[in-house]
This record gives sequence, structure tokens and C-alpha cells, in this order.
Amino acid sequence: MSPVRVTFMRTVGRTRNLFSSVLSLGVFLSASALLFALGLEASEGGVITLAAVWASSVAPVLPILVAVLAMDVWSDERLSGRIDFLLSAPVKERDLVAGKFLGVAFSGMAAVVASLVVCVAVLRHVAPQSLAQVRAASFVPAFIALFLQNLLWSAVSVAASALFRHAAAAACVSAVLTCGLPRGFWAALIAWAPQGREICGEMPLDAHVLDMSQGVFALGVAVSYVALAMAVLFICAKCVESLRLVGRGAAKSRWLAALLVVLALVLSWLSVTLFTRIGGVVEFMSSGSRTTVSKRTLGILAESSGEITVTTFLPRSDTRFRQIGHMLRTLRRESIAHGGADIELRYVDPRWDLGPSKRLVGSGVNGDAVIFERGRRRLVVPLSSGFNERLFSSAILTLTMPQHRNMVYWTVGHGEASFSDYGAFGMSDIARELSRDGFKNVPLELSYGKQVPDDCALVIVAGAKEAFSLSESDTLDSYLKRGGRILVLAGKYREDAFASTLSAWGVRLSKEQPVGAKTLSGSDILAPVVGGHAITSPLAETQVVMERPLSLEPSAALAASSEAGEFYELVRAGGKCLAAVVERGNVAGQDLAIRPTRIAVIGDSLFAMNGQLESRGNANRDFFLNCVAHLVGTGALTSGGDDGDRLVTGMDRKARIAFVQTAVVFVPAAVVLLMLANIQLRRRRT
Repeated sequence: MSPVRVTFMRTVGRTRNLFSSVLSLGVFLSASALLFALGLEASEGGVITLAAVWASSVAPVLPILVAVLAMDVWSDERLSGRIDFLLSAPVKERDLVAGKFLGVAFSGMAAVVASLVVCVAVLRHVAPQSLAQVRAASFVPAFIALFLQNLLWSAVSVAASALFRHAAAAACVSAVLTCGLPRGFWAALIAWAPQGREICGEMPLDAHVLDMSQGVFALGVAVSYVALAMAVLFICAKCVESLRLVGRGAAKSRWLAALLVVLALVLSWLSVTLFTRIGGVVEFMSSGSRTTVSKRTLGILAESSGEITVTTFLPRSDTRFRQIGHMLRTLRRESIAHGGADIELRYVDPRWDLGPSKRLVGSGVNGDAVIFERGRRRLVVPLSSGFNERLFSSAILTLTMPQHRNMVYWTVGHGEASFSDYGAFGMSDIARELSRDGFKNVPLELSYGKQVPDDCALVIVAGAKEAFSLSESDTLDSYLKRGGRILVLAGKYREDAFASTLSAWGVRLSKEQPVGAKTLSGSDILAPVVGGHAITSPLAETQVVMERPLSLEPSAALAASSEAGEFYELVRAGGKCLAAVVERGNVAGQDLAIRPTRIAVIGDSLFAMNGQLESRGNANRDFFLNCVAHLVGTGALTSGGDDGDRLVTGMDRKARIAFVQTAVVFVPAAVVLLMLANIQLRRRRT
């Protein structure tokens, strides 16, 4: 049996039988499960895969676990004096180092597998619907990413153990080197930089895991982990070799070992630099990587026509370049498959393509951007505020859709949420989405006898806190009689002039609260959409989140009206209708080409505010935009709203609590108790 194999088996067996290793495993399982639960809540509805959330929750705590597992592989032998007997055997130092390294790396990956099993098993129990479209292959890229990082952490931890007699000191040093210093330096850089994370991006260690977990492997990154791990192991072997030479006066050998260590560091640095400059990228296609688009995007691509040129104006070294390129290639492939526009992709690197860069800057393109062109029409999408599938598909929609009324007026003067407010209670987020879809947001002042302009496509009343005057209500009433369209976020129950106007057009507000509805945080309501309408059909089996909403019901005026009118429930929970749309004049509109009146009412003033859209994943954004599209009459936006790889678990507050209790507390505790009992049983037998 080879020395490497013997050392490997001894290291694994020793690690398995130490109380410190068992306790650290329990803490690792608990911490990774807790981070996974927090990641699921924060990423719900986001463009990220379940495998990426899991890998991102394991990566921060993995180096600490490895530091504990490897802390006494050498230090215990140095402290007890067994190192002299071990080095006197006819075994090469590199074989001993390799065996111990493989043992620690194997134990670390076993813990990673255990974390995956615990998280997936508990998630399948509390929220089986979250794993309906997830396959085992989707976790392969994430597993490879953690494997590469585990190689480097194991090498550093084994080397630190060879430098110290005390295991605790070795663990502290390796934890600082692999976790403390990189994250501390990055936190300081983010705090020091004028624009923080916008300039520096994500923490590189986390960004590597996130990219690889979603199937994007950079050759330079993979080679860096392997090259650095090999360099550290070589240094460790030379350190162990120097222990053999202590007290023997072998000064030349020690100087030669130091020189070889320096050469190893230089060689590893050159290797990392070379492969980073080459910049090759391999995309691992699995069910967990981005290979599809949403129904909304498919509808837009299928309705598009002609030739569209998409130019990416971005340095190729930018971390966003490969993700944007992959997303655009997917859009081009799906457009061809569904008979849509012919999309031509171009790439301009401002550092190398000087001629095209000069022309773009001269035409008004400032900074990193993606430029969509169709004939004489052009749309520049800046990347300063991020990018996603919806943003690019909306740009294609804007270029291909015919001209229409695109002015969206927001009422002001009654305590409404502002579309220019970037705070938690503002609506700048949803207003930006409307702008991307080709609409212009304009404030509407109704006092002093002002009328709704003729170019108005839609009036939005975003959570008015103060009552509308009688003249203001009459203005909106006359606008509706001309075939107007209004979207109301009902902020407070009151019997004012505007509430009377809504009642006259078919919607009556009620302060009765839903009973027995599901909740995420305890104060909100998780409400499923009601299918059967153009607004909700694309959002089948999805749920919106509301904060203490008002309930709605058809008013008596709707039934008594001589005009054809319909009241459609859009959202219902706890036996109450929480969002509805009223359409009047549809029959006349079909016969006489008269624009029918449409009113949509959502019984929650916080429904589409920035804080509600950012704090948790939900279908609120899609529901709001579908309401706008239906009211305006564009139609294309009603073909579903989610990106192709949005994370949807459907977990409510009860399911999240059950996951935390089981995966964070009960399962890790049971694992620790079973392993400790096994250790005690073995010791009694011996």
C-alpha cells in the first residue's frame, strides 16, 4: 500500500474521530442551512438558480470548517514528538503532505455533500414545489465550484498546521488567511471606494462561486485555484523537509528550500496571470443554467420582425461581459426558433476597438451599455443600474411595437407615492420598468380645474393618503367617460369624492380584512391570483404579497348601469377580493370603435413600492405591469412576466420557520449526537 494512501486513510479516520471535527461539522451544517434559508428569502423571485443560492451559502463557512479539520494533522505530531519518528521513516515528505491534504480535502467535500443532502431533503419536505423543475445535474457546477475552493482552503490549512505546534494557532491562522483577510480587505475596499460595490463589484470569492454555479467557468479562475493549491502544498512539503534538517547544520539545504519556495510562488503567479489574460470561458449547460426565457419574452420575440442589431459596448475583461453575451445569444436563438426578428450581435471593447468606440461615444453613448437598433430607431440601455432578461426584451418590444399613447400620468397632491422617490416608500423601481417598456412618467396636478391631457395612456393613483376634492373627482370622472384608463392603489379606507367615483364606476372599497390567508412575515398576506383574465392568465399559480389590504366588491351602480360592464376578480384570499378590474363599454367599443373604459383597483398602497419589490420575492411587479399593459391596450406585456430562471419556492412564513427549525437545529444536532455516540462506542471497544 502506497504511503499516500496510508496517510490519507489515517487522516480521514483521525478527523472522523475527533470531537472538534464533529462539533465543527454540526456548526457547519447549521450555519450553511441558515444562510441557505436567508438566501432563499432574499432571492425569491430573483434571477438566480437554487444551486447558486446553496453554493453561495456554503462558500463563506467552508474555509472555517476546513481550518478546524486540518488544524492538528501536523501540529499534533509536532507537539507530541511523533514528527521525529515519522520523518525518520523512508517516506518522502511530499507523499506525507499529499496524503494529509487529500484526507482533509475529502473530509471537507463530504461535509459539503452532507450540507446539500440536508438542505434539499428538508426543502423537499417543507416546500416540494420548489424542487419541481430542479434536477440533480443542476448542482454539478456548484459542486465543482466548491471543490475548487476546497482544494485551496485544504492546502492552506495543512500548510498552516505544519508551521505551528498548537492546533488552535494553526486553525486561527488558516481561518484568517482563507476567510478573514480576503473578506476584511474587500469590506474595507467597499467602504473606502466612493461608489462602493458599484465600482468594486461582488467579493471575488463569492462571485467565482456564483458564476460557476450558474454554469459559467472562467479558465483563469479554475487554473488559479489549482495552481495556488499546488504552490501551497509545495511550500508545505519544503517546510516539513526543513523539520528533518533542524539541528543538522544543513544551511545550504535550507537556503535551497527557501529559493525553491520563492520560485514556486513566482511560477504560480505567472500561471495565474497567463491563463487570466487568455480569458477562456466554458459554459456548462444544465437544467440549472440559463437556457430558456420567460413566456413574456417568447411572446415579444415571436411578435418581433425585421432585423435588429445589438451592440455590447463593454470591456471583455468585465465580469458582466460573458453573462450579457450568454443572455443575448439565448434571445437570438429563441427569436430564430419562434420566427421572430433576425438579431445580429456585435461586441465593441472600448480598450481595443478604438474606431467603433469613437463612433459610439460620438453618437451619445456614455459608459457601458447595450445598444439596440432597428432601422432608424435606436435604444441605448445603460448597464449602470444592472441588467436582466426583462430589460433586454423590453428594449426589443420598444423597437418593434407601433407608436401608441405612451404618457403615464401619476396624480400628486394627495400624499401619493412618487415615481421619482428612490426610498422604500417610493415607486422609482416600477416607474423605471415602465420607462423601459416605452412609457413616459409624468406628474398630474388636478387642482385649479386642470384636465387630464389628451395624450394620456393611463392615470395612476398610487396610495393617496388625503381625500380628493369634488372638482378633482369630477375631472377623473369626465376622463373615464371619454374611455379613460385608471390604475388605483387603494391606500386608506375613506368615504371621499374619489371613493364615490369608483363606486359609481363599479368598485366599492371595504375595510373588511381577509381571514385565514397565508402569510410570509406575519403582517402581510400571501394572495394567489385568479386566472381567467388577460391580466392574470400568464401568472397562473403565482401569488402576490399585500400589506393589510382593503377588500373590493362590485357596487350596486354597476348592476344598475345601462352600459355593458363587467367586474373581474384578479386576486382573492381569505374569502375576499383584493384586486379587481372593471371594464365598461366593451360591447359598444367592438361595434362602434369607441374606446372602452377600464379601471383596475389593487387594495394595497404598498403593493408596488420599492421596499415591497426589493425585500422579498413575489409576483407584484409582474402583476402591476400586466395591469398597465391591459389598461393601455398594448397586449404584448401580458404574456408572462418572470425571467426564465427566476427562483420561485412558494414558501410562506410557516414553511420558512419549519425549514429553519429542521435544517438549522434538529438535523445538525442529531448528526452531532450520532457521531459523538459512535466515537464513544468505538473508544469503549478499544
